[in-house]
Amino acid sequence: MQRYITFVVRHRLAVVLAIALVTVGLATQIRHVHLEIRRRAALPQDHPYVKIQNRISDLFGGEAIAIIGVIANHGDIFTPAILAKIYRITNKLRDTTGVIDSSLFSIAAPNVKAVIPGADGMMDIHALMDGPPRTAEEIERLRDIIQEDKLFRGNLISSDGTAAVIVAEFDDRVTDPEIARRIDEIVGPERDQSVTIALAGAPVLRAALARYTALIVILFPLAVVVIGLIHYEAFRTLQAMFLPLVTALLSVVWALGIMGLTGQPMDTWSAVTPVVILAVAAGHAVQILKRYYEEYAIAGDSEQAVIRSLTAVGPVMLTAGMIASAGFASLMTFGVTSVRVFGLLLASGILSALVIEMTFTPACRCLLPPPRSRETQREGQSNWLDRTLDRMANLVVSQPRGVLATALVVVAISILGATSMRVDNSFRYWFAPSTQVRKDDALLNEKLPGTASVRILVEGREKKAMEEPAVLKAIADLETFMENDPRIGGVTSIADHVKRMHQAMHNGDPAFYAIPDNQRLIAQYLFLYSMAAGPDGLSAFVDADDQRAVIHGLSKTDTAAFCRNLITRLQKYANERFKGLAVKVGIAGGTIGVQTAMNDIVVHDKIVNMIQVSAIIFLLSALVLRSLVGGVFVLMPLLMAVAVNLGVMGFGHIWLDMTTAAITAMGVSIGADFAIYLIFRIREEWATADSAAAAIRASLRSSGKAIFFVSSAVALGYMVLPFSGFSIWVRLGLLTAVIISVSALATLTVIPALALLLEPRFLRSAREAKSDDRPPERAVVA
Repeated sequence: MQRYITFVVRHRLAVVLAIALVTVGLATQIRHVHLEIRRRAALPQDHPYVKIQNRISDLFGGEAIAIIGVIANHGDIFTPAILAKIYRITNKLRDTTGVIDSSLFSIAAPNVKAVIPGADGMMDIHALMDGPPRTAEEIERLRDIIQEDKLFRGNLISSDGTAAVIVAEFDDRVTDPEIARRIDEIVGPERDQSVTIALAGAPVLRAALARYTALIVILFPLAVVVIGLIHYEAFRTLQAMFLPLVTALLSVVWALGIMGLTGQPMDTWSAVTPVVILAVAAGHAVQILKRYYEEYAIAGDSEQAVIRSLTAVGPVMLTAGMIASAGFASLMTFGVTSVRVFGLLLASGILSALVIEMTFTPACRCLLPPPRSRETQREGQSNWLDRTLDRMANLVVSQPRGVLATALVVVAISILGATSMRVDNSFRYWFAPSTQVRKDDALLNEKLPGTASVRILVEGREKKAMEEPAVLKAIADLETFMENDPRIGGVTSIADHVKRMHQAMHNGDPAFYAIPDNQRLIAQYLFLYSMAAGPDGLSAFVDADDQRAVIHGLSKTDTAAFCRNLITRLQKYANERFKGLAVKVGIAGGTIGVQTAMNDIVVHDKIVNMIQVSAIIFLLSALVLRSLVGGVFVLMPLLMAVAVNLGVMGFGHIWLDMTTAAITAMGVSIGADFAIYLIFRIREEWATADSAAAAIRASLRSSGKAIFFVSSAVALGYMVLPFSGFSIWVRLGLLTAVIISVSALATLTVIPALALLLEPRFLRSAREAKSDDRPPERAVVA
């Protein structure tokens, strides 16, 4: 390390120019970085429920469904003015690029047909609303048809008649922000005192997600300012404040350049990557500069101070950086693409920061003028932090058992709180209750069947399987079973259409609202419907070969407990009811299935990831320290921080989701730096100190001070995220600040207490080696 740093110092200008050239090259790639909330990137693609949802989407669509609710503020929707609004919105949606006509549902949609008895014992199939009704007679006739047809009553129109829903599905030609913008343009002119128009659905939520994600452009500069102020407090010099920031900003440029080179889009996860890299890279630079000022005070020569400081902390930096990078890389085992990309970019960003800190930072420090005496005095003068660290050292030295006992009590209380933690990945909970998307969602769930989708795929082994009476009756029974749950509504399938056609063919007699026993008759009904409504009239419910069908349902809730219970009940009933039929039933498509898959994968991957991160940190630490006990020492404060974080989540009723699941790997990976730096410093001080207590006091005074400022920079840098008002970023900022702060505090107390009580060999080895280097006694005598 000494030879390497000496080489960097001698060729300082060439090193700085080389780093500048690489930075410029990567900066040119930043233009390829773009914001994109991909529709499937946040889903665990290998989970069986997600596979079912993807298959349903590929066969029948359903990945970009927008829901528009028109709610009458007074009376009901059966007025000429409100019905005209519904008609105009529906027709403007039809003219919108990307809208799938066959999946456009509203009382004014052409594919929504009234099926009523016709002349000569036939059925009359016509559009429910060819145009906005104007007379009282036309409105009353429309009301009667809706009230008599289950597919309309309670589905497209609320049971009390005060709300109507318009459902539009879009293909891949338009992005979610474009969908949301077009919908706003359509419904905007229709908003007035007579109605409330609420919006929901995946495109609306993802568009809102993109808007919040774009706030990182504002939050990142704020994080730079916060971290810069902390660095100024740490050093009290402008040079020492700006150099870590420049190092960190270069690391961010490299990371974004790598993102551009790989072609990965920026999403809600990777958007916070610059803040993470900024905080971690700046923290490492602080460690270098703190040691530089110590060595400069001794050597009085800037070049020698750089060489001596990097010789001392360089191996520690490499160890800490590799551990942090490996911890972030462990996120690549998550079953969610967004989290894997997040882990990959963070790992590459930390490695980039490590390269810059081992080259640019020492070279640049040598190019800058040496600190003036006034600067070194300001940096080294005692202040409130020194007094606090001295008191902490005295407490640890005098009461090591008490410190460890307190830590155990805190862990025990945290574990108690963690037992009440729940898992929930509801997309709507990514937004605060005060946001418009949450308000609209609540209103639509109150007035209409719900906004969370339940989709069930029924696949026959052969064509025409959906024309078999036994299969259709089983589908109808499954629908009835679903509707027995008051939280489930809007259940529709091909079976409902066959039943209403059978009823219409028997003069509207309610007794004939059933599946006929004749397969040929069912085939004729479907043929007649296709003749009247077109070949795509039922394409949202059954495929062209009548081999596959999908049951659509809506739910007013999508909590984890409800979703799991519903899927279990549906699967059990389907296994019994479809037994012996030549069909396969795929339960758990739609929002309900996807979120249950997310809950499963988060719990499983959380456990796996915690084991992975712990194993990585333990093995690398034990290898570097050449001691298994040393690996345990590094883990102890990190495990305590994890326990406290989970306890805070439990006591604070913060659910475990994708965001909070990733925080552990992130916090532990950063927190491992603190333990590594302190342990190496204790070893160094122990080699020359009169006692273990003296080594602890000196280490907390030096490395402890750096740890405080690094953890403060990371924690407060993350605390800019709550200013976004975006719920998942609020949780990310708060919980990351908690785990980093606890990790730093535990490092400064638990590790010294353990060192004093156990005096492990890996900490004493440096002192013993130094003693062994002295000449033998006989040589002295001679």
